[in-house]
Amino acid sequence: MLTITTSLAYSLLLGSMGSAFAILQQRQFDGGFDWSSVEPAQQLQYHDCYDGFRCARLKVPLDWTKSNNDSDNNWVAIGIITLPATVPETDSSFGGTVLVNPGGPGGSGTEMALELGGYLQGILEGGDRHYEILGFDPRGVALSTPRADCYNGDNFNRAADNIQKEGMPPVAAGAQSLAIHYQAAKGLSDLCAAQAGGPKSIFNYMSTASVARDMLEIVERVDELRQKTSTNSSSTTHEKPRLQYIGVSYGTILGNTFASMFPGRITLASSSRSQANATTTKTWLRNLNDAELVVDHFYETCFKAGHKHCALTQPSDKDASNIRGRVDHFIQELIASPVSVVAADGRIRLITSIIVRDAIRQTLYSPISLYEPLSNMLAEALAGNYTLLSQSPAAMDYKRNNVCDKPVMDSSFPPPEYTWDNEATIGVLCGDSAAASASEHTTLSWAQDIVKKLEAQSPTTAEPWSRIPLACLGWKFQPKYAFGGPFGHSSGPDARHTPSAPMLILSNRYDHATPLRNAHSLSKAYPGSVVLVQESFGHCALLTSKSACTAEHVRSYFESGKVPERGSTCSEDCRPSIPYTTCPGFPR
Repeated sequence: MLTITTSLAYSLLLGSMGSAFAILQQRQFDGGFDWSSVEPAQQLQYHDCYDGFRCARLKVPLDWTKSNNDSDNNWVAIGIITLPATVPETDSSFGGTVLVNPGGPGGSGTEMALELGGYLQGILEGGDRHYEILGFDPRGVALSTPRADCYNGDNFNRAADNIQKEGMPPVAAGAQSLAIHYQAAKGLSDLCAAQAGGPKSIFNYMSTASVARDMLEIVERVDELRQKTSTNSSSTTHEKPRLQYIGVSYGTILGNTFASMFPGRITLASSSRSQANATTTKTWLRNLNDAELVVDHFYETCFKAGHKHCALTQPSDKDASNIRGRVDHFIQELIASPVSVVAADGRIRLITSIIVRDAIRQTLYSPISLYEPLSNMLAEALAGNYTLLSQSPAAMDYKRNNVCDKPVMDSSFPPPEYTWDNEATIGVLCGDSAAASASEHTTLSWAQDIVKKLEAQSPTTAEPWSRIPLACLGWKFQPKYAFGGPFGHSSGPDARHTPSAPMLILSNRYDHATPLRNAHSLSKAYPGSVVLVQESFGHCALLTSKSACTAEHVRSYFESGKVPERGSTCSEDCRPSIPYTTCPGFPR
């Protein structure tokens, strides 16, 4: 089954280009488990870890165009963390393994399993079936090796370059500003080619297609292990295993790619959608169409709360547009003249328009928990106090910790911290787009056109978003194993080449990063699929708000493979509010 939900963007889309995974707890690095002691193997070999989880490093071929037995083929070790089901695998209610991906690209699936595995398992286990949750780090990412690290473990140099980004002008500020961003992107590409290049570079093998093929290998190795330990296995009647999957944000593109490449190897998929052609064409022009509606929802929530609870409001405000007008004016002032402050860490920090706009954008991923902090932060900043803003995740994206630690040069072992998230994200995005795009998509005039269109779609969020396509300017790596479509599948009589269940696609009504129209576009490519709309704001239905209705549909889908009726909608159980109101059982 393939469930595609647009929820979690632990990605370049959640943070800025510097520290996309700031919200993650890094538990997979500091949880007391020694990953370097785990020898990668072609068979799945689990080790107990993290108080109730199981960990493994699975060897897969670096180049899927070559045979596993090719002596010239190198290997990748995929980091895996699995939350076992609440029943033994021999129990009749055991429903199998569900792979999860948090998006990005560059998001850590092992972290998702650690932090959200129990929550997702709880959604699926409300009925008669019980599932184990498997999170994996795609090649080049987090615990997988070799690392997509252009700095070869030197976090000091990475931090120094990050500080330069902090002072860069807005992308849309003019031709000179755009040229600065163009050269910065080209510089990173040159660095990656110089320090992490060569024919065996992981950057040549980070395409979404390669990760989809890795997923198939994981599914087969999980099944192989289960057959070895099962007392009821039968080699004569055993069918090829199929993928059960929950993917969010970019994880939808990954699920879409898998479903298109291996349509007969899927049982279920639930996902929240992005569009594959938005990445392969380098434009990212189909994401921000509803962004300003979600931004407006924040201001409307503040206005309804009144000045007693939302400090951004003033007694004279007639409606939410008055609040928005003051913030927009503040952003324009910062474009013209950034503000310097002495931060609590003793550094001089620049308060720029990009920090404000990115603080707003990041809030939209977790509206329930972040609307109130954002309102306080903006109110303080408009009053001339920039302390909260200078300490916000948007401002701290440029900060790196442990920069003086000795570089971890050996790329065959997982390091103590995931610091190369930016390069990993770019490696996938730019590799996919390089496989499908024309060479003219690398010029300044092309970049200027993209920035202009994004600014027209969303004046608030376009600045941080436009850095996504610009990051691929001058990228020098071409994936060896790629898939350019066609995406989707046609219904036919041969069950070996079609999923055993239609796709369930989840979407919020208003999503600032992947609009509802994308979900309907994806659905057209998969006959029988259904878009289930959750009446909420933010990015990704399962992880924006709790909804018993949505959970019930997902649970029923995994148990029976049946999708809801077309046009089905679900209300959210908890709504964003100022002041913050807890949502029992919701993890964010």
